[in-house]
Amino acid sequence: MLLVEECFAAEDDRFVAELRAVDQPKLLAAFADRWKLDSRPWARRQVVTYLEHPFNRPGHQPVVKRLFKHAEAQGDHELMALFLVAFDRQVRRVITQRWTWSASFRGGLQVEALSTPRNAIPGPSSVQRDPVTGRPVPMALPTNPGLFKYRTRYYLRRRAWRYFRKLGFGQPAAYPAAIARALIAYRDSDFAKGENILDSWGLLHACFGEHDALEFGPVHPRLKANRSFGELASAPAFGATWKAPAAGALLFSLLFRAQSRLVRVWAKQTFEREHPAYAASVDELLQLLDHDDGDIQQLGARLLANTPGLPTLPVTAWLRLLATRNPEALATICELFARHVTGERLSLTQVLELAGAQSVAVARLALMFLQSRTVDSAADRVAIAAVADTRCEALAGDLTHWALGHLGRTDVYQTDLVIRFFDSLRPGSRDAAWAWLIADGSPGLADSVLWSRLIETPFDDLRLRLVDHLEREAEQRAGLAHDLRAVWTSVLLGVHRGGRQKAKAVRQLGEAIGADPAQSEALLPVLAVAVRSVRRPEARAGLAAVMTLLAQRPELTPAVRRFLPELKWTEVAA
Repeated sequence: MLLVEECFAAEDDRFVAELRAVDQPKLLAAFADRWKLDSRPWARRQVVTYLEHPFNRPGHQPVVKRLFKHAEAQGDHELMALFLVAFDRQVRRVITQRWTWSASFRGGLQVEALSTPRNAIPGPSSVQRDPVTGRPVPMALPTNPGLFKYRTRYYLRRRAWRYFRKLGFGQPAAYPAAIARALIAYRDSDFAKGENILDSWGLLHACFGEHDALEFGPVHPRLKANRSFGELASAPAFGATWKAPAAGALLFSLLFRAQSRLVRVWAKQTFEREHPAYAASVDELLQLLDHDDGDIQQLGARLLANTPGLPTLPVTAWLRLLATRNPEALATICELFARHVTGERLSLTQVLELAGAQSVAVARLALMFLQSRTVDSAADRVAIAAVADTRCEALAGDLTHWALGHLGRTDVYQTDLVIRFFDSLRPGSRDAAWAWLIADGSPGLADSVLWSRLIETPFDDLRLRLVDHLEREAEQRAGLAHDLRAVWTSVLLGVHRGGRQKAKAVRQLGEAIGADPAQSEALLPVLAVAVRSVRRPEARAGLAAVMTLLAQRPELTPAVRRFLPELKWTEVAA
């Protein structure tokens, strides 16, 4: 307790953890009397933090009672909302099997029933004594312990709701804001099982208190005969208070602030019924569109479609809306964007930013705007080369085709801009770039600098296409300049891949050595890779290339024997 006093005086954030470790009711009661009267904002924040923890520490009954009664007496809506949630969490019944007599069947039936587990932490006055010595002995805590007996828990949750019930009758204008604090605090874990909903006395009254499927008894609410949870719909207590204009903003905030899906569904139903004409700002719509709940995102998209003044909405606001993550909502936003925003309102930089998005809907919107633009200046051509960095795989090819239609003209061709599309991380961009390269009239066909850079490409798909092209266009070899070892080696070392390109690379390699024997020392080790391949077609192609080479260049026999010592040589008669 000394450490608790020190943390309290020094405003140390370890205060609540140290307080929960104390189990002496008399000391805690005296301390709670001082704590509830402390006017420091820090002391109040610690009360909020304390109430967010479960009531499962022995000896803390006096703390909870004193803080609760003080908040009730002071009319503290925020703390009373937290107490309402905390007391609802204290009641958790379990489903058990019971036998009952059925007169119609003239026998016993096993039925399901809700029962309360015996998990109350012993109170300050509960002492267990040794039956022999009469001395007190420590009492073991029950499983999933909780403060107070169940009869007390039922009373506390009714009393907490009674506070808000009085508020609804006496101050109806203040009721929605007060109960909304409690609704925000409920979490999905509070309703992990269906029976947990029936145990939440305050929540059921606040959200579904007027629903005809529910029946509230003196202790528990229950579903009427032949009714189910699926029938529950928004029917709140004091329903007239939720029709006020100020309540519309509260319901809207619950849509993205509530931590429980049950509360969000209730808020959505109430909001759409009572405030269909609510005008949400862009910031508010973004909070809905960025929500993890798909239903809330779709509601945000519908609200956006009904928002007046969309044609005059600033472009910056549209761009913020396009940053949402939900695909369905994003498709709606893109449709509205295309309908209400013209391409002239967007700068080239903004359109290119959209083109780099990962979403297909956004990239398609950008492509539509790009196809309607003219690219005249050198600065614009440099800018549109950024299309190569798009993250949208589905439209990478279309974007590249459009960009190379401007960058690949003979009069404006620049290697540094075009090569970016061959270096793109998107296969679609590389496919479209290769199609542009081998097309008739492409200025890239005669660009030796471009071809020399392609030889060094790290992408398998381009290397294999390069081998195919060399096979078809033998005359291009002279234009490919200096060294094809990188291509041949990378193709032959692709041990995870077969294919016809390997045989073509082996044949080209043998022809290159025959054409220039001086390269034999550098190229014969590469040819040996094919001869030693575990794939029989590649090994046969390698042996055929070696024998063809030796028929053309017998003087290379010593070099072949040195690099392929495992080959057996046999003399045969001519």
